Amino acid sequence: MAKNTVETLAQTLQMPVSVLLEQLKEAGLTQSKSDDEISDSEKEKLITALQVARGSEKAGQRKITLTKRKKTVITQSGNGGHAVQVEVRRRHVLVKNPEVVSKAREEAAKAISEQKERARKEMEEAAARAREEAQRKAREEAEKAAKEKLEREKAEAAKRAADAEQAAARRKAAEEAKAAEQAKAKREAQAKEQEVARERDSARKAAEAEARAIREMMSAPKKVLNAPKTPTEEKKAEPKKAHKNSVKKENKVSKKNGDSWGDENQKRRTLKTRGGDSSGEESSGWKNDRRSKRHAKNQHQNRQQQNAPQEPIVRDVVVPESITVSDLAMKMSVKAIEVIKTMMKLGDMVTINQVLDQDTAMIVVTEMGHRATAAKPEDPEAFLAEEEAELQNKYPKEPRPPVVTIMGHVDHGKTSLLDYIRRTKVAAGEAGGITQHIGAYHVKTPRGIITFLDTPGHEAFTAMRARGAQATDIVILVVAADDGVMPQTKEAIAHAKAGNVPIVVAINKIDKPEANPERVKQELVAADVIPEEYGGDVPFICVSAKSGQGVDELLENVLLQAEILELKAVKEGPAKGVVIESRLDRGKGAVASVLVQSGTLKRGDIVLAGATFGRVRAMLDENGKQVQHAGPSIPVEIQGLSGVPQAGDEILVLQEEKRARELANYRQGKYREIKLKHTAGGLDKIFGGPGDGEIQSLPLVIKADVQGSQEALVHALTKLSTNEVKVSVVHAAVGGISESDINLAIASNAVVIGFNVRADSLARKLAEDNGIDIRYYNIIYDAVDDVKAAMGGLLTPERRENHVGLVEIRQVIHVPKVGSVAGCMVLEGVVKRSSHARLLRNNVIKWTGEINSLRRFKDDVKEVKAGAECGISLKGNDDIQVDDRLEIFEVEEVARTL
Repeated sequence: MAKNTVETLAQTLQMPVSVLLEQLKEAGLTQSKSDDEISDSEKEKLITALQVARGSEKAGQRKITLTKRKKTVITQSGNGGHAVQVEVRRRHVLVKNPEVVSKAREEAAKAISEQKERARKEMEEAAARAREEAQRKAREEAEKAAKEKLEREKAEAAKRAADAEQAAARRKAAEEAKAAEQAKAKREAQAKEQEVARERDSARKAAEAEARAIREMMSAPKKVLNAPKTPTEEKKAEPKKAHKNSVKKENKVSKKNGDSWGDENQKRRTLKTRGGDSSGEESSGWKNDRRSKRHAKNQHQNRQQQNAPQEPIVRDVVVPESITVSDLAMKMSVKAIEVIKTMMKLGDMVTINQVLDQDTAMIVVTEMGHRATAAKPEDPEAFLAEEEAELQNKYPKEPRPPVVTIMGHVDHGKTSLLDYIRRTKVAAGEAGGITQHIGAYHVKTPRGIITFLDTPGHEAFTAMRARGAQATDIVILVVAADDGVMPQTKEAIAHAKAGNVPIVVAINKIDKPEANPERVKQELVAADVIPEEYGGDVPFICVSAKSGQGVDELLENVLLQAEILELKAVKEGPAKGVVIESRLDRGKGAVASVLVQSGTLKRGDIVLAGATFGRVRAMLDENGKQVQHAGPSIPVEIQGLSGVPQAGDEILVLQEEKRARELANYRQGKYREIKLKHTAGGLDKIFGGPGDGEIQSLPLVIKADVQGSQEALVHALTKLSTNEVKVSVVHAAVGGISESDINLAIASNAVVIGFNVRADSLARKLAEDNGIDIRYYNIIYDAVDDVKAAMGGLLTPERRENHVGLVEIRQVIHVPKVGSVAGCMVLEGVVKRSSHARLLRNNVIKWTGEINSLRRFKDDVKEVKAGAECGISLKGNDDIQVDDRLEIFEVEEVARTL
């Protein structure tokens, strides 16, 4: 439908738009532009104003004046039939009857209303048909989706079955390959054992042969060497010779009779008796002969061993983080000079006492033909995981009570609710207010035990989570029915969701007249806490801390959540837990409140808590009574530690005090190193840039003075996210920066941004201790620009060359001990000492580098402008000639922006 504008009305009246606008202004109408709309009532008002301005008596009445002209020709009969032209003018003024007008208007209005009613009915019928069509399409789509889902499930099941078959086939193939490798290794071991046995047999046979030869040599008669005799001595020796021959005959006879050993002994005695002084010479000659034979045999064996092919021995070398050259050579059983030679081949000159890093040492070991293995870092805590795994495998897991933390806004009834639970669910001897010195207590219900953590709000909860402790199983969020969701309620929701802890909402003060639980539900839904009745997973229970209404139902829901979580722990064996809080007592020393998570903590156990250790000298429950042991999910207070541990530190029971002391000392040194090296997060940190293919994330905690500024800041910063860099808002709220925000930033490694707010003293101190970056702003655009610049710092800057001058070499001067200096004329631009230069010879680039020095006459100058002469020496280049040109340029790094 076309709009009735001032321009269309002016075209209808055939008058200028400016004249019509002036008439509208005089009539008191608001139209000031040609495209402004004008209604029928405004048109009537304009006509009435014009009539009044022109002095009409019936201004306001609608009248129409009709003028009719009729021309006729009358011919006279006489005078030759002369024709006379006659013009007749008639004017009729028509004025509308008000009654007729009103009646017509009523009929028109009635017709319009009937038409509207018919149109409305038609629209309702069309909407009903559209709803039915949409419902039908939705049903069809749901059926189609169900079929597709069934098909997908079937396909996934088939795929899983195929994957299972493939995995089984791979496992079977791997087992067969492993069995084949084992069989091959077994055959090789058997062959090696057989070869060793053969070598052992051959060595044994050689030793037996050698021993036999030695025995034969020893049993053989000694050779007697006599000097030549004179004729007189020969005559004297004839009777003796005859006697000797007779002795030989007797020996032959005795040999035949088998008595050779006695004859040989007799022969030795005879030779010894008759040899005289020559016996010593004979003995020494026999010994020398035996030594010479043995030496010749050893030399022969050595030559055989040297000539025989030897297989290289491959050793498994475990390389630590650092090792000297001599120690590495000792591990490989080679001389240090061999390692030094290998290092020289690799291009590195080392000495025998030089320390090599792990990577270099492994390269050297591999280069020398051995197998290198990196040694595991020396971690005294490595055995703790092994002991814990053994403990988990040794003892069965049993159900344990849930650990519940109560959170909420100030004055919403957290303490009153805890007080009622404690007063009604605990024995009469434990009645009274909540004990504050323990921080936790357990309550017995008909369905089981529940342990409540009495932490000072969500700050302590997040402080423990920031140190890696997950002590809480369920969070009870207390919201007042007459107050609704407040800032601390939102913070508690953020902390619980950051810790992935299920929530049970308790709407307190339901007995007040101004209570409005539905409003609380709506506000919690806006905070992304969806109740079960709305299709969510969070139970909502209306309770009263004064009358006790709904408390049993609340405990029932908590235990139901615990059953869904299937909380189990080992009850036997050494205990393991977490420190809830700790303090230094003047009379008791270091006192720590501990929540046992597995095992049983006994009095007298040696414990390790963070960087402290000690023996449990005393153990108290939440009522201050002495206890001898505590099982899983039971809080106790222990004494006897060497120092005050931090909240969230893990506590372990060890068998030896020496080991606990070593671990405590090791952790103290480790914590110092981490504190020096660790920076929790900041805008400056992300300038390092991500690795290849990584998406960098910048987590933020935003606090503002008003809700509108906070929403605008979150929206503006979230829009900066790109495919390379992502802005993640961990928490955003209204109010000053508190200690809770800093704890959340520590846990999430986030940057804190304050808009028109400041941090208190405790928050500033905590941020300084943990290296948290706090940025203050009062203009949204400044915060956006800073974050955008920080995100742009992740991108690699672009390098651009800017041409700044051109120089011609007119003369080359050779200066001793300096090199060649070019006498130049600056043709264009300017030459700066910090600029880069490109040497051109016949318009061909010969060299590119930096300017070493720039002189004007005898003075060092920073720059020389066009039209002046100067002397230039190039860094690392003396190959310059007359008529060469130097192109002077500067390299500029341009930061990329998002």
